Amino acid sequence: MKPLFTLSLLTALPLCAQAHTAMPAAADSVQRDTVKLESALIVGQRQNKVQTPTMGLTYLRPEHIKSIPTLMGDADMVKALQMQPGVSPGVDGFAGLMVRGGNNDQNLFLIDGNPIYQMNHAGGLFSAYNIEAIRDVAFYKGAFPARYGGRLSSVVDIITKPGDMNRYHGNFSIGLTAANLSVGGPIVKNRTSFNIAVRRSWLDLLTTPALALYNKDAKSSGEKITAAYAFTDLNLHLNHRFNRLGTLSFIGYFGEDRLHTGGDDWTVDNPNPDAYWRQNFDAHLKWNNLLGTLKWNLPVADHLLHSLSLTYTRYHSGFGVTAEEINGQKGRPNYFYDRSTKDIVNGIDDVSLRSQWLWTLQRELTFRFGADYTHHRFTPEQNRETSTNEKIKFVDNNRRLDANETALYGDVEWKPMERFNFNAGLRLSDFAVSGKNYLTIEPRASLNFLLSPDLSVKAGYARMSQFVQQVSETYIALPTDYWMPVTSRHAPLTSDLFSLGAYYSLHNRWNFSIEGWYKKMNHLLEYREGHGLLARSISWVDKLTEGKGTAYGIDLQVEKNFGRLAGFVGYGLLWTDRTFPELNQGRTFPSKYDNRHKFNIAFSYRASRRIELNAAWTVMSGNLMTLAYDSYDYAGDGEGPDYPSYREDRLLPHISSKNNFRLPAYHRLDLGINFHRFHKKSGRRSIWNISIYNAYSHLNPIMVRQKQEYDYETSAGTTGRRRQVNKVRFQSIALFPIIPSISYTLKF
Repeated sequence: MKPLFTLSLLTALPLCAQAHTAMPAAADSVQRDTVKLESALIVGQRQNKVQTPTMGLTYLRPEHIKSIPTLMGDADMVKALQMQPGVSPGVDGFAGLMVRGGNNDQNLFLIDGNPIYQMNHAGGLFSAYNIEAIRDVAFYKGAFPARYGGRLSSVVDIITKPGDMNRYHGNFSIGLTAANLSVGGPIVKNRTSFNIAVRRSWLDLLTTPALALYNKDAKSSGEKITAAYAFTDLNLHLNHRFNRLGTLSFIGYFGEDRLHTGGDDWTVDNPNPDAYWRQNFDAHLKWNNLLGTLKWNLPVADHLLHSLSLTYTRYHSGFGVTAEEINGQKGRPNYFYDRSTKDIVNGIDDVSLRSQWLWTLQRELTFRFGADYTHHRFTPEQNRETSTNEKIKFVDNNRRLDANETALYGDVEWKPMERFNFNAGLRLSDFAVSGKNYLTIEPRASLNFLLSPDLSVKAGYARMSQFVQQVSETYIALPTDYWMPVTSRHAPLTSDLFSLGAYYSLHNRWNFSIEGWYKKMNHLLEYREGHGLLARSISWVDKLTEGKGTAYGIDLQVEKNFGRLAGFVGYGLLWTDRTFPELNQGRTFPSKYDNRHKFNIAFSYRASRRIELNAAWTVMSGNLMTLAYDSYDYAGDGEGPDYPSYREDRLLPHISSKNNFRLPAYHRLDLGINFHRFHKKSGRRSIWNISIYNAYSHLNPIMVRQKQEYDYETSAGTTGRRRQVNKVRFQSIALFPIIPSISYTLKF
């Protein structure tokens, strides 16, 4: 049984695994030594949490991610990361990632070292990263190395499969929501390889014919409904090995979501032409991310490696609605026609050049240094509204913004004595936009002192800065939550993270860790009260207000990585708050993801060669939301028998403070079972997976809605006058009950 959380990745650079051996002259020897070294690391990496200075770091491989049951049975990298202590998942069932008191946009997602903006499909129901294209994932939540920058809270460094130079491999899987195909192997044996993975949802293939049957019957009553949703993603990795010039790689990614919905209603069988009416609307939402990078890994000399990459990244989202209304017959006096449209577009285009160096003087002394340059073109918000009847035409003239981001960094990892090692580095980042330059100095350091070969104490510090931010109005990450750069009015986001921890390994089988941390965040952005995404009257810059935040907590984890039963238990204790001078009357308020307690347990049990059981249980404090406990009637007493019994528009809600209500405690059990079948003659392997999401069907509320209801009461005394009274009720809203799923996988 392989361990649930085997640590098997040495560095973020694919070439860096060669750093601990003498550099051979021939490229073939380089490849062989790399494979041998990586294989040895899979066994020995368990000691890394004790032996190395790195803090807050977790490595995942695809088999570990697949062992955690998920919604609809599709393996999900982001939801596997949600199980880690110090990580708040956000809304039930969605792929949120709030790390150590941060926000969802403060996570740096990298594909082979290149940033990507899209992290999910369907607003967070599914991860945007195809598990069949992934080789390793490194997840940092503290003491970040100097080579990482641009986000405050975490780094998710994804290394994709480069393709086998000698043999062909493939994988096909199909589940309730999507189908997945991946193929890899040699193009030129021992020289050039490829790996391609394609995934597409297929629910639209079911909804389209189902709605066609419904509309066929509904047409006679003057009704038509259209709805379709689909997501697609594509990963491509091409790799060519030169004799003495290292390797040349092309990495490509494309992910897209399309949602279309509409409705049409009209009068039927009415002989009076003046009574004819028709109303219809058509809405579409599309968002996508494109990445293409060319990378050259070059062994410059013994112990000196260089990586040079050129990258283009594009993120785009668009939302549009068209509505039509017709009354009467064209040409008649009372004819009325109106067509209105609304479109919102948001996008980012990046062109990047990166140079990275790794210099190993000896096993105990390693230097890393490099430079990054990125040219950004932002389209933070473009609005367009038209109306034919009211002669309204509104075009938002928010111009595109060009920005240049440059970073220089370097760090050293040194073991000056047997019981002590450290990593220290510095990153200088500059962001130039609208004639203004922001320079940030970001020191990083982590220290490790061995009390014994199996017990160590660590301390770490990291300053991070962020030049782009995504502000959200909802609890769900939507593509309309657009990315915006810093401006002359808003400084870059910064954070200072302090960490202290202890780590113990028992016979390299049980791993124990405890980390205490404190984080201070500055220049956070939120929408001003009453100004959101759809507000058109002012520029997007004027919708925002600036504030600060603090977060602190403790992360504990126990891992068992041997035997038939492997898994981990984690607990996180968290406090996080925000202070905005223009929000909540300037008073400090808790973050909506201030999940004070969070407990996770996940394990995998190999019952036999063919049967594997998986389980994951989560319990945590509920999210926070803003709720009006009281309302004021600003339209009079509402006396009289003819006064409506329900008039919610007459009430003005009174909110005492922001995020003043905590939802009930969240808890959920997920179960899964895998049935393996081995085909000896063909060498293929098939897997049937049956999963149950929310096994005991506990409905976890995602929000509480306030309902205003009215009644009458007769006043005491001789007058007997009727008086309207306001009654407030609260209704919780939950999304996911028990959801079983099944999937089939064929490996060839």
